[in-house]
Amino acid sequence: MPPERHGGDMKLFLIRHTEAIDYETESVRNDEYRYVTPKGRKIAQTVFRSLKEELADLDKIFTSPFIRCVQTSEILAVSMKYKHDVEIANELVMSSTAAKVVHLLKRNTVFSSIALVGHEPMMSALIEELSDRKPAGFMFKKAGVCFIDYNAAAKEGKFMWYFCPKTSAFIK
Repeated sequence: MPPERHGGDMKLFLIRHTEAIDYETESVRNDEYRYVTPKGRKIAQTVFRSLKEELADLDKIFTSPFIRCVQTSEILAVSMKYKHDVEIANELVMSSTAAKVVHLLKRNTVFSSIALVGHEPMMSALIEELSDRKPAGFMFKKAGVCFIDYNAAAKEGKFMWYFCPKTSAFIK
């Protein structure tokens, strides 16, 4: 059972894409086009089903434009019966910065629950930038989910938990 949420203005879920094909195959030679494997799809479905209650009231899903993130976002949307479109956010590409993500969140304070689907090492950097947790050596696993109780006006948040897909355990 995850810890209770404390006062803030936004539930923020950081989600790393699930397992994708190797960097280079016969048909895929560009990192942007790597797609989710069948195993990765199953892992993501299991994780999102496990977190169904926590993710139930998502108002917005933003994703990196890379195919593996878009596919992970779509698995999330289907798992949660999300009724809106998943939106591409260039702020979530690997070459982006945490400052650009902070600006994205500030522009979207109308939403009370947001999921950001992206890549490592950005997801770990966002934990450090957006919350009180300073994860020295923290490894954000593929299909991992982090919940931050985030205040966009103050540009700060409280790290609530990280859900590890390998152990199905909440880490505080």
